[in-house]
Amino acid sequence: MELRRIDNLWKFLGIKNNLPVIHSLEDGINYRFVKGGLELVHHFNPKFLHHSSLRLEERGFQENLSCHHYTASKLRFGFKPKIASPASKVIFFPKELLSLHSKFDLEIHKDRNGHFKVVISPFSPKNIYEILDVANLISRNLWKKNFFAEGIRN
Repeated sequence: MELRRIDNLWKFLGIKNNLPVIHSLEDGINYRFVKGGLELVHHFNPKFLHHSSLRLEERGFQENLSCHHYTASKLRFGFKPKIASPASKVIFFPKELLSLHSKFDLEIHKDRNGHFKVVISPFSPKNIYEILDVANLISRNLWKKNFFAEGIRN
């Protein structure tokens, strides 16, 4: 039931935004959207939905040239937290993105060319608004445009 709901959410967003949904089944299930120079990927394991992630990155991002890295994890009972970035580290991204770390584990990378990559996990959306809020918050603050159209809220 959960898989069908998630599939319907991503297909609905693809239809409403005139974006092709690239669906693949390699090492889990991937839903991928490409809009201009941005790429959004939702990856999850169908057996463990809490092992899922949402990745939003610029297509020119180069992992091997990554020079800035920020990691913050949500506190969970019974789980060891990921290694967090030191509190004294300079924040190289808009501070509005720090609000995501109260709900998700947050990883932000910036390469030497100024391209960003943001990964949040676990990401298992229950409705369309959870996807819109997170994806548009990230893209609005980093790239000054919404990834998905806000008109479908009504």
